[in-house]
Amino acid sequence: MHITADTSVFAQRYAIAAQHIGQVVQRAEPRAPVVWPMRVGTVPQLASAFQPRPGLREQIDQDHTGHTTVVLAGGGGVGKSQLAAAYAHQALAAGTELVVWVNAAETEQVVTGYAATAHRVQAPGAVGQDAETDARAFLDWLAVTPRSWLVVLDDLTDLERIGPWWPPLSPSGGGRVLATTRRRDALLSGGGRAIVEVDTYTPAEALTYLHDRFTGARLVHLLDQQAQDLVRELGCLPLALAHAAAHMINEAVSCARYLLLLTDRQVHLERLLPRQADSEGYGRPIVAALLLALDAAQRVDPVGLAAPALRLAAHLD
Repeated sequence: MHITADTSVFAQRYAIAAQHIGQVVQRAEPRAPVVWPMRVGTVPQLASAFQPRPGLREQIDQDHTGHTTVVLAGGGGVGKSQLAAAYAHQALAAGTELVVWVNAAETEQVVTGYAATAHRVQAPGAVGQDAETDARAFLDWLAVTPRSWLVVLDDLTDLERIGPWWPPLSPSGGGRVLATTRRRDALLSGGGRAIVEVDTYTPAEALTYLHDRFTGARLVHLLDQQAQDLVRELGCLPLALAHAAAHMINEAVSCARYLLLLTDRQVHLERLLPRQADSEGYGRPIVAALLLALDAAQRVDPVGLAAPALRLAAHLD
């Protein structure tokens, strides 16, 4: 009985020691070397007929000379994320050593993105046991690394909770942060951040967009004498123009014909979405353009299923 008990204790201690040795050996195993340059996250592709908007790009570059962080603020559909994507692609082409794209709609996504990046760059202290610990290790790494980096925080919504997770100042001057948001709170301008207001296209940019889009589709004849009236009716909003152009290309509809359809839809929207209820001033042209797209989708085989599918999706999380 005494021998059995001693044997059991010995076996227990042996198992603990073996486990400890295994952990030490595992930690001692060399990790694969980090390969630079590196991209973490999915940088969106640029949209068809993307407009570079040189005035805004110049302002972003100027603000980055005196600030680590630049925030692109504006309403929905004005092209903030596309501008940020263009900036990220340019950084990659220019040889920036680390480009990180994070969907920042929820703070938890930011923490997860940082934690994943910490492992990719092998930041000291990132051991994979806790996402917040690893995320902080990444921020600590950014604060001391001499490497060039760009962190993009796309679609910031919770400005109160993001406070501890803003990337730090770059000691070498080679680090930059670009954020996009619909918010315009005073919190945005704290911490030495610069704000760039992003609005709709200018009329010239809107017309150029349609011209480039139709030219790429070999349907430039759709750009008729009503093009200026159409871009004005769409509010020069990039997202609404994208929906309209796609519809016109798919249905071979000219600007004049589409303008008639759009005007009719706008009339029917008066009671559902009155102008005073559109807080950002951008909703009506997008809704009208989407309703026209839905009409076209309803006619595609199998006929009549597009609307029921949308209704079903509206009930799902």
